[in-house]
Amino acid sequence: MFKKAGLAVAALVLLASTAVGQGNRFDVGLGFEAVFPKQTSANGIVVSPTYSGGFLGTLRLRFAEKHSIETSYARSNDSQIYTTPNTFRIQSNVTEWTGAYVFSPMETKKYEPFVFGGAGILAFNPYNTFVNTVQVPVPSTRQTEFAILYGAGVDCKVFSSVPGLRKAAVTPHLALRVQYRGLFYKVPNFNNPHLFTGSRGHLAEAAAGLVIKF
Repeated sequence: MFKKAGLAVAALVLLASTAVGQGNRFDVGLGFEAVFPKQTSANGIVVSPTYSGGFLGTLRLRFAEKHSIETSYARSNDSQIYTTPNTFRIQSNVTEWTGAYVFSPMETKKYEPFVFGGAGILAFNPYNTFVNTVQVPVPSTRQTEFAILYGAGVDCKVFSSVPGLRKAAVTPHLALRVQYRGLFYKVPNFNNPHLFTGSRGHLAEAAAGLVIKF
């Protein structure tokens, strides 16, 4: 995963080096995120998702001075742990597709803060299952849930202060994006009725990465 992300970053830098003044009409971002799900409980079941890390890719289109729309893709791996009182652990890939409206209230020479809100889907794809730490088959299938997205962040034009980069033609197009993303969603049970809670979960995502502005 990290090798593919590195190749993608190199490709984005190459694209930026060929860009000419486009008035910052759109940007492409790629970075890494730490994911912190909230523990929930209902129907006598406690669901404790594990913390994880993943990558995040975004494409943002500015249609007015302070207004943009954005689409994002993220991927991480985690475990959904159900205590019933037996402990069921389902390892899964979590794939996130979202779309959002982005508002940028101001922009300085080095910083551009923003807030956003939107919606999307979370797809939970199981691969290994355990009962009381023993790997055994547990009925589980891919499940997709609707999600509400909100968040805030800032683009920092820090590369102009890096020796060796400050005079490079690509530097004015580069920024470091730091952001917080939050998603509300229905906790998955992987279509297993014995693991159903009907509770609402929350993902807190702290992300940082490279942005290239065209």
